[in-house]
Amino acid sequence: METKRRLWKLNDIDQWEIFNQIEEEDVQPTPQTTSTKKEAASPEKVGTKASSQLFYISKTKQEVKGTTIYTPKGYGIVQNVIPEKNIITVKINNEIIDFERSEVSNDILIEFIHVQEGAKRSEKISFPIQSTVQDISDRISSQYDDPNLIARLFFKGKELEPSNDTLDKLGIIQGSKILVMAKLGKAYSVNRFKQMISGWAYGPATFDGISFSPSKDIRVSGVGIYGPNLNNYTLSGTVKLVRGQLYGSGDDDEIAATATVEVKFSAHTSEKIQRVMFGKPIAVRADEIWSLCADLSLTCKNPGAFGFGGGSHYGNLGNTTIQGEGDVTFSFLPCSGSMKTTLTNVHSGQIPEIYYYT
Repeated sequence: METKRRLWKLNDIDQWEIFNQIEEEDVQPTPQTTSTKKEAASPEKVGTKASSQLFYISKTKQEVKGTTIYTPKGYGIVQNVIPEKNIITVKINNEIIDFERSEVSNDILIEFIHVQEGAKRSEKISFPIQSTVQDISDRISSQYDDPNLIARLFFKGKELEPSNDTLDKLGIIQGSKILVMAKLGKAYSVNRFKQMISGWAYGPATFDGISFSPSKDIRVSGVGIYGPNLNNYTLSGTVKLVRGQLYGSGDDDEIAATATVEVKFSAHTSEKIQRVMFGKPIAVRADEIWSLCADLSLTCKNPGAFGFGGGSHYGNLGNTTIQGEGDVTFSFLPCSGSMKTTLTNVHSGQIPEIYYYT
């Protein structure tokens, strides 16, 4: 005889309902938004039984005791979850209140009023409740086609400087309006080396990489690459901005940006280091470790003109800590490769400059 169980599931309009579920029968996913489909396909949920399904599956953060949640009475701290009654108990200003699940939210819908060159437009974006001012600033700034532009945010007449302050701390609630004005960011750079030498070589089993950590939040826009030291030579390949200190792990999610390198010989001293820019600046938080990794090869336009000492320039006398422009201190570390060996290190090699905005 079949045993039926009562199971809470999201229905087709994204609301929680009780369903009768036969024991041992796999839970079938119901049509949902894209984000919910991804959750259903995750390794933790595929093939699980009805009895193992959690009551609340939040799209941003699971509601458990001690987490922040938004209610009709403002922000509060979850005290208890009662699945059989579809109730969440929340503490707000020392008062314990029961809310239906549909009354509370893990997301805050914010209206942004964009003002630029006399024009005005409005858009609404939903942010996870644990988002920070830095998260909002990065999200809005990413919309600009000009990588030199960054967003200035104003809330209740006060400018919100990018920080780790969360939405609840700032008093941003459902339907809050934030004024957005674009401003031109200032470009800065840091140079790793005190000396430049000629004769750097390249090979198929090697790459050039350096890891770094800034003292302040920055947006990395590109890097400097040394050019060839002989005429008719071109240095080509790619340079990547990678999260962490390991390159070549095979996880594409760790690669934040990629730029194509094509650097030719130049007889001018001022052009020995040439700029290679990413499609848009990438946000790098203070004290985070990131890596710049270049897969490069040297080719000659006229193979018969190969000369002794063909290669590129490279830097020497580098330090582990260097003061960059804009009052940003960079700490440099070795970069490891899972598939290749890096020739560049803290003290010598390639990638002499990093370009960034604060």
